[in-house]
Amino acid sequence: MGDQATTDLTYVSTSAYHAGEKSGDHVFSHSRTVEYTGSGAPTAKPVGSERSPLLGDSSVVKEKSSGKLARKLTLLNAIGLTVGSIIGSGIFITPNQVLEETGSVGVSFFVWIGCGILAVGGALCFVELGTSIPSAGATYAYILRAFGGLPAFLYIWTAAFVIRPASRAIISLAFAEYITRPFYDSVNSTNSSQNASLELPSSAPIDDFDPELMPAPTWLIKLIAAICVCILCAVNTYSVKLMARVQDISMVVKLLAIVLLIITGLVYIGQGNDHNIKNFFEGTNVTAARLGSAFYGGLWAYDGWDTVFFGAEEVDNVARIFPRAIGLGMSIVIVAYILANIAYMSLLSADGILNTSVIAVDAVRPVLKSAGALYIMPLLVAVSTFGATNGATFLAGRQTFAAAREGSFPSFLSVVHRSWQTPIAALFFQTLMAIVYLIPSDIGELVQIFSFASWVFYGSCFVGLIVLRFREPHLHRPYKVFIGIPVLMTAASVYLVLAPFFDDPLKSLYVTLGILVGIPAYFLFVYERTSPKFLHSFSDIVTRWTLTLCCASLPAEKEL
Repeated sequence: MGDQATTDLTYVSTSAYHAGEKSGDHVFSHSRTVEYTGSGAPTAKPVGSERSPLLGDSSVVKEKSSGKLARKLTLLNAIGLTVGSIIGSGIFITPNQVLEETGSVGVSFFVWIGCGILAVGGALCFVELGTSIPSAGATYAYILRAFGGLPAFLYIWTAAFVIRPASRAIISLAFAEYITRPFYDSVNSTNSSQNASLELPSSAPIDDFDPELMPAPTWLIKLIAAICVCILCAVNTYSVKLMARVQDISMVVKLLAIVLLIITGLVYIGQGNDHNIKNFFEGTNVTAARLGSAFYGGLWAYDGWDTVFFGAEEVDNVARIFPRAIGLGMSIVIVAYILANIAYMSLLSADGILNTSVIAVDAVRPVLKSAGALYIMPLLVAVSTFGATNGATFLAGRQTFAAAREGSFPSFLSVVHRSWQTPIAALFFQTLMAIVYLIPSDIGELVQIFSFASWVFYGSCFVGLIVLRFREPHLHRPYKVFIGIPVLMTAASVYLVLAPFFDDPLKSLYVTLGILVGIPAYFLFVYERTSPKFLHSFSDIVTRWTLTLCCASLPAEKEL
């Protein structure tokens, strides 16, 4: 790596997707070589043509450090990343949202199955895209190749400022809720006379609720969530291997939580307590719009099936690992979720599911009593959500890194630590954004916003797959999904995006406007013909300081 004081850093050109030059979204202009000699001002000289969007000139650094991400993720790591990123907070916080929108446990049960089918369909489409376009940008890279710079920028704009930070905020808040459970009971003393409004089966003793304990204060929940986000930023920055170990361990623990929940439900049913599932479809109240909102709740729980594809540049053999990781990982998740919902529906009445904020804790009370409900289950779920936050951190960092490397975000966000070989600046930026999102406290609203924005761009990827099939028939595709699957997934995406407009048009409109704000941002900050020239110099200055402060280098040239 050499002495930092005398290292010569030479910028050379690169592009996100060389065939993208013909799209016209970015202008290729006279480029330069910038040499930093450890002190003094940089000198510039022409070296040929390069893409030069405003926020960092798509430049890279050539030095003894390669600036590449290390290929260290194995099949087990990929399975752990898939399962660990999916099974996190969703199955422990959104069953009540699904039930509220459907009205009956029967319809909500089939919604969970439908969500699993959609997640598998989406993952299979991404296996084809991920093996044919193996980039750390994943969704961003797929949209870029299929549709060009502006649509890709709209995605990364939305992902960086809405989707990824909101996701990490939700999961870390769930972690904080469950980790405080041994010290704060879920029942407010003002509701104790009504059995905490949980309406548990008659066999559940009211004394187990210990009404003397109050819910954890909001400030403490948010503080713990922020600490969780910062710790996992440090883990992901320091080592990919350490991140993978955390993910592997959390995968085992979260499966233990699911298994404990399932066994508890089976034991309860075995004791003859089947009264909660006798009237399976009683209370059904479904409309097209409400069904879409119900799917949002279930799909939030399944979200994370795309995480492993953001590690494409850190997987040794994507053609072998991606299909196996998705096949095994998604099978584990779907079986676990179906059985977990059977347990919830048997252990709690419909009203009990609707009125609890920590469903996994309150579900096991009738069988495990105080010790299991207040100590064992909260700890297991906390580890589960900790692992899910870890996976979300990995994804957010790689996504921002890839976009910055290809010129859609400032070049300083693409720096890679020389020794640790991780996208240090991108991880720091996304951690700051996640902490900002911890300020709102309405998790349900964040889930709706996250899901709406996510499925706009998932649908774009499915359409992009179909487009690339016809436009680039000779593209190397180690895995090829049946064409009917992306067609069906496109139709499902259209429904999931349009349905919320009928249920809550104002919220959907706000998210849509937030996405569309990316259009002027693109022409102001990225598209060279319309971007202010002075910001080029500012970007160079910030990048130079980031390289020094973070002991980092810009990534070596990488073609998507």
